[in-house]
Amino acid sequence: MSTRIRLRRMGATKRPFYRVVVADQRSPRDGRFIENIGKYHPLEDPSLIEIDEDRALHWLRVGAQPSAQVRNLMVKIGIWDTFVAERPNAAGQVRVRDAKPDEPKLSKKAVAKAAAAAEEAAAPAAEAPSAAEPVEAATEAPAETDAEAPTETDAEASEE
Repeated sequence: MSTRIRLRRMGATKRPFYRVVVADQRSPRDGRFIENIGKYHPLEDPSLIEIDEDRALHWLRVGAQPSAQVRNLMVKIGIWDTFVAERPNAAGQVRVRDAKPDEPKLSKKAVAKAAAAAEEAAAPAAEAPSAAEPVEAATEAPAETDAEAPTETDAEASEE
C-alpha cells in the first residue's frame, strides 16, 4: 500500500482551510484517510501552518510521499529539513525557484522602441563627423583653385 501526505480541503465557499492528512494513494481526493496530522489556514494573516512533526517524520520514514503543496509547507516550518538531514537523497525533491531579476521584463514592443531610440541617438552622432568633412573639403577646395588661378605676375607675363 503506497501512502501520500496531502491536503484535504475543508471550509465554505471562498473561505477554505485544509487538513494535512495521510491517505492511501488510491483513495479519492476528499475520501477516506488514515490519519490527520495537521492543518493549514491560508486566509489568516500570517497563514496558520500546524503539522505534528513527530507523526509527519514517522510517515516520511515509512515511505509516504508528500504532495508538492505539503512539501512546501514542510519546508516553511522546518520538518523537511529534519527529514533531509536523516536522508540526504531526499533533498533533490524540492525545487528552489531562481531569484527574480532586478530589471522588469520588457515587452517586444518596448524592446523595439528602445532599439529604435538608440539607433536615432546614434544616427546624429554618426552624421556629425560626416558634416565636418565637407567643411574641410570646402576649405581645401579654394586653396586648390587659388593654386590653379593665374597670379598677377603670370597675368603680366602673359601680356608682355
